Amino acid sequence: MNNMKTRFAPSPTGYLHIGGARTALFNYVYAKHNGGKFVLRIEDTDFERSEKKFEDDIIESLKWLSIVPDNEIIFQSERLDIYRSYIDKLLKEGKAYYCFCSKELIEEDRNKLIAENKKPMYIGRCRELKLNEALLGTPHVIRFKVDRSPGAVTGFKDLIRKQNISVSNNEIDDFVLVREDGIPTYNLAVVIDDALTEITHIIRGDDHVSNTPKQIMLYNALGFNVPEFAHVSMILGSDGKRLSKRHGATSVNQYKQEGFLPEALVNYLIRLGWSHGNDEIFSIEELIQYFDLKNISKSAAIFNTEKLLWLNSHYIKSKDPFVLIDSINDISGDLESPLNINIKTASLVDSLKSRVKTLVELRQKLDFFVNKTIDYKKDILSEFNFNENDLLFLKSFKEFVDKLEDGIFNCGSIDLNNETDKENILETLKNSIESIKNEFNGFLSKNNWTMKEKAMIIRLAFVGEKVSPPIYEIIFALGKERCVQRIDKFYDYIINIKR
Repeated sequence: MNNMKTRFAPSPTGYLHIGGARTALFNYVYAKHNGGKFVLRIEDTDFERSEKKFEDDIIESLKWLSIVPDNEIIFQSERLDIYRSYIDKLLKEGKAYYCFCSKELIEEDRNKLIAENKKPMYIGRCRELKLNEALLGTPHVIRFKVDRSPGAVTGFKDLIRKQNISVSNNEIDDFVLVREDGIPTYNLAVVIDDALTEITHIIRGDDHVSNTPKQIMLYNALGFNVPEFAHVSMILGSDGKRLSKRHGATSVNQYKQEGFLPEALVNYLIRLGWSHGNDEIFSIEELIQYFDLKNISKSAAIFNTEKLLWLNSHYIKSKDPFVLIDSINDISGDLESPLNINIKTASLVDSLKSRVKTLVELRQKLDFFVNKTIDYKKDILSEFNFNENDLLFLKSFKEFVDKLEDGIFNCGSIDLNNETDKENILETLKNSIESIKNEFNGFLSKNNWTMKEKAMIIRLAFVGEKVSPPIYEIIFALGKERCVQRIDKFYDYIINIKR
C-alpha cells in the first residue's frame, strides 16, 4: 500500500513521554511496513501552554529513537489561515453556527439537565439564531451543527479492537470548532490537517476514541475522505495504574539521561502491546518487516523496568566500545566531563560493558580511570586486615610496574573513521596487554605468588573496589606513572591504618 500515510501529532505542552513515543513508533513502522510515509505535525495552537523547549525535545527525542518523518515538520500555528477558510465554508453551508452564550449560562443549562437525570450538553440556544453585525461584535465561539435527524448515528471500525464503534448523534454536543480567541479547536484543526496531508491511517491512544465520531462528522461535512482508525490501549505501571512519575522516568529524554540506548527503548516500546511470536529482540529493520496492527493487543500494557534494563544490557554488550563512549559523552547532567575517545578508554569500556545495565553505570565504573586520583572507601577497606607482607608486596609491585617498557603503553593515534586503522590499533592493544600479562605472570612466579593471592590488593590499590576490569588492562589503561602514584597512595593508606 504505497499511498499509506500515518502521522504523529504531539502538542508541545510537555516533554515527549513514553506513551507518545510508542504511538509515534507504531505509526512509523506501520507506514514503512506498507511502503508508505510517516508525517510529523506539531499541534502548537495552545499558545498559553506550548513552549519551544518542549517542541525541541519532541523533535530531538524522535530523532534519537530513529523515528524520522518523511516530510518537513508541519506546525499548526502556521496554518491558521487554512483553518479559517474551512470554518467559513462550514458557516456558509449552514453546518456550523455562531454561539454567544456565556459560560455561566451554559453551566446553568447543564446543571438543569443533570437535575433532570439527563446528559449535560449544550442545549442549542444559538443553533437557529439569526445573526446581525452587532452580535458579531460580542464574544462568541463557533459550534458544529450536529445532525439531529431521528436515528442518526456516527460510527467507525477500529482496526485494533476489530469491531464497529458507533454512537447516537443525540449523545454528541454541538461541539466548539473555534474558541473565543479565534483559534480553532483540536477536533477541527486535526481533521483539516489529516485530510490535506492525505493521512490514510490514524494510530493513536484509546483516550481519543470519544473524539473520533466528532471528527468523522467533520470529514463528511467538509467532503474529505475518512481515514482508518486504530486506538491503542494505554500503558500502565506495575501497580495497574496509569503510567506516571511515581513509576519512575516517563519522558524519553529522561531515559536517555539515565543511560538507556535508543535501540533498547525502541525494542521495549514496540513490545508494549505488540508481539511477533515469542521473539524479544528486534532491530528497526525487523520491526518494519514484521509489524502489523493485527498483532497489537487490546489489553493495556504493563511497564516493566526490569525488562527494559535487561534489553539495555543486551544492547550495551553488543555495542562497539567507541560507539558506547560517544553515547556516554552525549549524556548531559551529572556526566559533564567527557571521556577521551582513545584506545585505552575503549579497552576498559569493552571489559566493563558486560557488567552493567546502563551507560550511567558504565560511566561510574570508569571513574577510577577518568579521575586523576581516587578516594578509598572505608566501608570496603575495613573488610581487610592488611599486614607487613602486603606492604612488601606493594613495594615489589611498584618496582615491577616502574620497570615496564614505555613502548608497551603507547598505542599511537587512531582514526575512528578508518576501519583498517581501528583493526590495526586493536591488534596493537591486544599485543600490549598480552605483554603486560606475560611480564606480570613472570613477576608473580619469580616471587612464588599467585594471582588469586594478590589480585584483590591490586584492585583495591588501582580502583578502590573489589571488582574491576582485568588487572593487565587496568595497568595498560592507567599507564606507568598513574599506576605508581596509586600504589604509593595505597601504601600510605595502609601505613596510616596500622598507626
